[in-house]
Amino acid sequence: MNESGSGRRIERLLWRFAGALAIAGGIVTLSSAVLVTLSVIGRWQFNATVPADYELVEISVAVSVFAYLSYAQLRNGHIMVDTFTSRLPRAVNAAIDALWSLVLAAFLGFFTWGLVSGGIEARDASETLVQLTWPIWPVYMVCAVLCGFACLMALATAFLRLGRPQ
Repeated sequence: MNESGSGRRIERLLWRFAGALAIAGGIVTLSSAVLVTLSVIGRWQFNATVPADYELVEISVAVSVFAYLSYAQLRNGHIMVDTFTSRLPRAVNAAIDALWSLVLAAFLGFFTWGLVSGGIEARDASETLVQLTWPIWPVYMVCAVLCGFACLMALATAFLRLGRPQ
């Protein structure tokens, strides 16, 4: 198979995986919204909340954000200000977009390293959630994997944008 065909197949695979992660993130966000709703209703009707609702929402929001990043990158959905570049040729804009994708990849790589490092430290210190007393390090590692995938996606989009100016 030629490079173009295999490149398109890889791109489709990235789209599918990023889409699946975004859907999973949406399910986690929806579950979090249901949890908050149940907790508020419980407080209002029975003067009792869902135990550890704050911790569960905190974890779910963190995981959701990292789950959405890859899809947002592929869709070119991050905030851009193109006031000065909108009149430049497509190839120049593609190069600028690719450069910013590389900058994003660098930051995401740094965040991934920080999450892995923090997860290892949390595991070594036996750090747990306050109310649930669950270990926190698996959340760090899940976020690290999702952030690492977003980093790879930013690298991929940098090369895709250079190859096909939009």
